[in-house]
Amino acid sequence: MPSSEISVVFLVWGPLGTPTLERFAASYRARSGGTPHRLAVVFNGVEPSDEDAFQEALGDLQYESVHLSRRMLDLAAYIAAGRQLDSEYLCFLNSYSELLDDEWLAKMFGHLTTPGVGLVGASGSYESAATNAPLVARPFRRLQFPAFPNPHIRSNAFMLRCETMLALNWSEVRTKTAAWKLESGVHGISRQVRAMGLRALVVGRDGEAYDSDRYYESNTFRRGRQANLLVADNRTRQFDEANPERRRWLLELAWGKGAADAD
Repeated sequence: MPSSEISVVFLVWGPLGTPTLERFAASYRARSGGTPHRLAVVFNGVEPSDEDAFQEALGDLQYESVHLSRRMLDLAAYIAAGRQLDSEYLCFLNSYSELLDDEWLAKMFGHLTTPGVGLVGASGSYESAATNAPLVARPFRRLQFPAFPNPHIRSNAFMLRCETMLALNWSEVRTKTAAWKLESGVHGISRQVRAMGLRALVVGRDGEAYDSDRYYESNTFRRGRQANLLVADNRTRQFDEANPERRRWLLELAWGKGAADAD
């Protein structure tokens, strides 16, 4: 594939069919990103007989196809695709992504290229997978996940340098638990980046970057109307559509007991 400074890597998950792809494609047409890049579409779990329908959903978009050797969970697919792309910077978007701002990519890229920054994302959370684990599993989970607050960049929409990605211990991801561990575990991506002496920032629609002690202030995930969000996904839509009781529960998972009262 030809070289490009930035690759935007969008993951198509075949079992979802074309509706999520159509949502992404519509938002991509409407919101250019604000900086030059190439689009790479990763076909993950797409049956050969269905590929024409997915390509039709992409319509007139200019993109390069990446095919995987087998079905993979998102984080495994990201690194498999990233290793195939000759780009200095990689922005990964999951299958549910919907772009919400005309300069969504430029805003993320601008902060990623600031000295001392190793990772940026459209949202972050303080959630720990140990918090609500079944009692019998909680001691084991506490070995795998930092206690709350556990600041991490969510893996639905994030950006980093290719050299940073390759320097990470990107453990094999074959189960959901392994994916959670890579996203937010004791050896998760955000913690590894910070161990390199680099910052992991949430970037909002306002163009501001929020360090780990300010993720809650970013108003991008499970708070208020999530009005500062650059890239929506199924989890942010889940919060938007939840009834008050469930919204409170989701908010407190992300930000802790009492967060709902302060919201």
